[in-house]
Amino acid sequence: GPLPDFSRSTPRIRELDLSNQEPTNNGGFTGIVSADISRLDDLLVLNLAINNLTSIPSDMGNLLNLKILNVSSNFLDLKIPSELGKLGGVLDSLDLSNNRLKGLIPEDFDQFVDTSIH
Repeated sequence: GPLPDFSRSTPRIRELDLSNQEPTNNGGFTGIVSADISRLDDLLVLNLAINNLTSIPSDMGNLLNLKILNVSSNFLDLKIPSELGKLGGVLDSLDLSNNRLKGLIPEDFDQFVDTSIH
């Protein structure tokens, strides 16, 4: 099913690991990640790997405290939102591997100088 809106129930959450839900949650989380996730201002770690997600919102670029973003092994099939480039001086690790992304890497990604990207 869809990813729940944690911004209402746990707005101060710092680490959210919903990875590897595919085998245990009827195929994992599906569809698009809601823009509501961008209201989790204190979030440091977001791990949504190994699900069936198809899109991440451009608003994720507003998570300016985020250190680790892992959306690997999903079914992301659109281009990478250029707004993620705003996290260039913030993220330590960005994992977009094993998806079906299309298009070019956004120019704003030149900001990821000290970030590990997969």
